[in-house]
Amino acid sequence: MADFDGLHNLKNLLDRNNVSPDKWVETSQPGFSGARIYKQAYGGERSHVVKMTSARTDWIMRATSDERCREAVLAGAAPLRVDRVDSPAIGAAQDGPVFSILMRDVSEYLLPNEGLTHHQLDLVVSGMARLHSATPPNEFDLPWCSVENRLTLFMPDAEKLAHFRIADDILRGWELFFERVPSDIADLVRSLFDDVSPLEHALRRLPNRFLHGDLKLDNIAIRPDGALSLIDWSMAMAAPAAVDLGWFLAMNSRTLPISLDETMSAYLSQANMAREFREIHQALTILCGLLIRGWRKALDAESGEPSELLWWCERASNASNVLGAR
Repeated sequence: MADFDGLHNLKNLLDRNNVSPDKWVETSQPGFSGARIYKQAYGGERSHVVKMTSARTDWIMRATSDERCREAVLAGAAPLRVDRVDSPAIGAAQDGPVFSILMRDVSEYLLPNEGLTHHQLDLVVSGMARLHSATPPNEFDLPWCSVENRLTLFMPDAEKLAHFRIADDILRGWELFFERVPSDIADLVRSLFDDVSPLEHALRRLPNRFLHGDLKLDNIAIRPDGALSLIDWSMAMAAPAAVDLGWFLAMNSRTLPISLDETMSAYLSQANMAREFREIHQALTILCGLLIRGWRKALDAESGEPSELLWWCERASNASNVLGAR
């Protein structure tokens, strides 16, 4: 059973929201970056979740220079709802270096990391487009994740990746990437890891939107009414939608019931995006996705599935011309 002794502000948060301090159990799987997750043993709608984290133990907080715990700041700022897309967070508390985020339990609705149906993909893509139609809230002092920190999160830097649980995979993947891809793509990715500012400058040609920052299936719940609840806002951003979409495509490509090109087209058909932005949005989506997850595509290619790495490289070669435009 969880022991919240000494976490007085967390206990006050539970009390203010009429949530019992009893029957909490730590889940067997911690958060991906090192957070600890506790659930109430009730189950169903009575159940809640507490995510407990600290910059001392959370790799993503450290890697994205997140000293204030942006997820806790967001949870404590106001209910996060954007046209049938929300966060289940109720509030947050801080006890010394420990941040606690209290949430409604939506775990029964979270998508499994396996094949999506066409209907599920339609709901996710339309929800993502609705979220991205919103301008970032500016009435709160929110410590957004920077574009640079998001795009270079998994760069091949052994010191930066130290103590991250998949560091060895990432480093090996980039090794293979630079061995396998055409020289122009290898040079492009190396140059952006040395200096990501050309990609940041290109992104500034697009409007900033409200981004979740980590739209993998494990973080997406589809409620019975078809609305989305999104968990894990640890990399929430005010940035162009291409950053979110690039990660979504690269991270979830194996689960999609349609091709990556068709998924990008489906997103654009739902997005509230002016036509003059669409071509550069498509190009930057490719560059963002490749920069964040090229290492994984190289590992897949090494294991006998090279087609997707080829897809990203072909499109990145065509997209790279946007980096020189101003």
